[in-house]
Amino acid sequence: MKKNIVLNHAWLGLGGNLGNVLEAFLSARQSIADQPYCTLVQSSKLYHTPAIGPEGQPDYLNAVLLIRTQLSPFDLLQVLQIIENQHGRIRQEHWGPRTLDLDILAYADMQIETDTLILPHKQLHLRQFVLRPLCDVSPNWQHPLLKRNASKLLQCLLDKGETVLAEGFIW
Repeated sequence: MKKNIVLNHAWLGLGGNLGNVLEAFLSARQSIADQPYCTLVQSSKLYHTPAIGPEGQPDYLNAVLLIRTQLSPFDLLQVLQIIENQHGRIRQEHWGPRTLDLDILAYADMQIETDTLILPHKQLHLRQFVLRPLCDVSPNWQHPLLKRNASKLLQCLLDKGETVLAEGFIW
């Protein structure tokens, strides 16, 4: 009997502002691509973003990866946490500096809310530093709760005059 393998798209956010962030990102991206149950479909540009939170911390770099995976959202989260730890993740405080932060922004069109995972990411639609790179890889991605695509969500933030992004560049 042949077992059906279900492949789902997942959008992963990468962020960091301590140490050699570009090196950590490239290595983390490769680690994700090397996972036996994940296929890297596309990477966004890497965006330079002013830090939010405590003053005096370095600016962030942010990106979004689109992957195809047969892992469940919870198994994928465990894989991402292992990759963060392998890259020396440091998270000192909320909105504080960190070497590498990997988040599942969205997984297929699933809506999940548990103590360990909320999908889509609960503040995805409020963060230019996430929406801009998400639009690079999936401008027509539809938020399953808000019923708006990524491009429209980004335009709503831009229309409000929020300027959180510096200029982006290619990896």
